[in-house]
Order: sequence, then C-alpha cells, then structure tokens
Amino acid sequence: MMKARIVPTLLLLVAGIWHSAWAQDSKSATYTAPSMMKKSQQSSSDIEDIGEIEEQGANIPFRDKFRFNVGMQTSYTTNALLSGNNDHSDVLFLPTVDAGFHTPLDKHFAFDLDASAQSAIYSRFQDHGFVGYDVLGTLDYHIKEGLPRFYVSVENYLYNTFDTGHLQSEAVGFTGGTDYGLAFNGGRSLGFVGYSLTEYVADPQIDTRLVNRAVVGFAHQLRGNLTAQIYYVYQYSDYNDFDRNDSKHTVSGALIYQFNDHWYGTLTTSYIDQSSTQQHASYQSFATSLGLTLHF
Repeated sequence: MMKARIVPTLLLLVAGIWHSAWAQDSKSATYTAPSMMKKSQQSSSDIEDIGEIEEQGANIPFRDKFRFNVGMQTSYTTNALLSGNNDHSDVLFLPTVDAGFHTPLDKHFAFDLDASAQSAIYSRFQDHGFVGYDVLGTLDYHIKEGLPRFYVSVENYLYNTFDTGHLQSEAVGFTGGTDYGLAFNGGRSLGFVGYSLTEYVADPQIDTRLVNRAVVGFAHQLRGNLTAQIYYVYQYSDYNDFDRNDSKHTVSGALIYQFNDHWYGTLTTSYIDQSSTQQHASYQSFATSLGLTLHF
C-alpha cells in the first residue's frame, strides 16, 4: 500500500545567511532533510526496515508540488566587511522571498525549480547593502531509497548594490554533486554528508571560479516541534583568471522551532575562517541570527 508523502522539502538552514554572497560567493549552506518536525504516518519499525517513503508523482496533488516562503532574519556579525580579523561588526536585516516547484519524474528522477529574491540591509555600513536574485534548476537521481542522491543543476544569480544599483556580481553556475542522509533513533535523528563541484562563469570575469564543497552534519528532533542541527562545511575555490585560491571552513549550529504548519523560527550561530592567496580575501567572522519564516 502506498504511504502518504512524509518527506516534505524542509530547509534546515542557515548559518551566516549570505555571508558567502558578501565575499562574492553567492552560495550559502542550506540542506534538505526528512521531516523530523511532524509525526510520521509510518511506525519506527517501518522506517528502520524500508526507510521513509514518498509518493510517486502521479499521487501527489498538483498544489503540493509548489512551495512559497517569506522570511526575515536579523543577524549580528563581528566582521560584516569580511576583511581580515578586525572590528567591522554590524547588525544586518536579511529579508528573502522564495518560490519553488518540485515533482518526481519517475521512481528514480525528480526535478526542482527554485527562484528567490534576497537583500541585505546594513546598520553601520549602509553603502554595502545589496539585493540579489537567484534561479536554480536541479535534476535529482535516486538509485533507490536508502542510497545516496546524485544531482546536476544550473543556476543564475545576480547581485546589485543598493546605493548605486550597479552590478556587484553575476554568474551562471553548473553543478554536479551527491549527498546522503541516514535517519536513525526512530527517525528522530539524521546524519548527512555531501559533496558538490561547481563551475561559475561570472561577470566580472575575475569572479569566474571552480568551487569544491563538502559538508557533514547532524540533526536531531529535541521535541515534536523543536529540531537542533550542527554542521561543518569545507569549501575550496580556484579562480580561473588570476592566481587566487580560497580555503574556507564553516562551523554552524541552529535551533529550528515549528510554531504550526506554516510558521518557523530559527536561531543560528556560525564561525567562518577563510584563508586566501590574496591577502584581502582572508578573514574570520562570527555571526548569530534570529529568523522567522512563513511557509506555504
């Protein structure tokens, strides 16, 4: 018998939202995980034996293939300019709007399309504020439930400054990657790992780069409506047009609270340490943020 779909796309977030965009790297670390915030329609033994089950595309109502999120985060960072290890602290306001569509194509393939608009409003360094737009299409491949996911994606992002409206950065990214999540503890805990390789073709051309990312993390449902997550990301960027290589380490933790079916609150902290062959691109920063998201 076909089980109801119990693996909604739930973004478990977060750390240092758009810190990578400030450093001319549009990708921030977000991860998709099985829902540990809602009670499963499977028993713990079912999940242990056969994993969490998703409906096939023909059985998912068309409306449920769409998603829409509106969010606001307030973030304090010790180094808003991402330059060196000095006193560039600031409070930022980070609104975002996101819309997406996800559908299985058959029992192995699924397609996801996501479009978002984001902005960063600085309290102290107002001239560094920006607005950004991002469109991402992803084709997933699952051999079978319980095995890693493989995917390819194409992305286009654009960031403009608030004060002048001038182009800050634009790129098309081509990505191949894989990730894997293992649920245990009756479905209340999840360990996950992932790797991706992205080629960004950018304007200005100086930002064209090849980016390797690896992530390892753990999430646990503390209560029925409260989930904790911690993860580590390593990113290595090799710039094509000049002698620059960046090595970035990010450690992040988060609490996600589900008020009801539509409202989510988040509390996150992150530490970033980036070393670069270009001295101005090396920095350390610590950030903490409080957010609220409305999900449909």
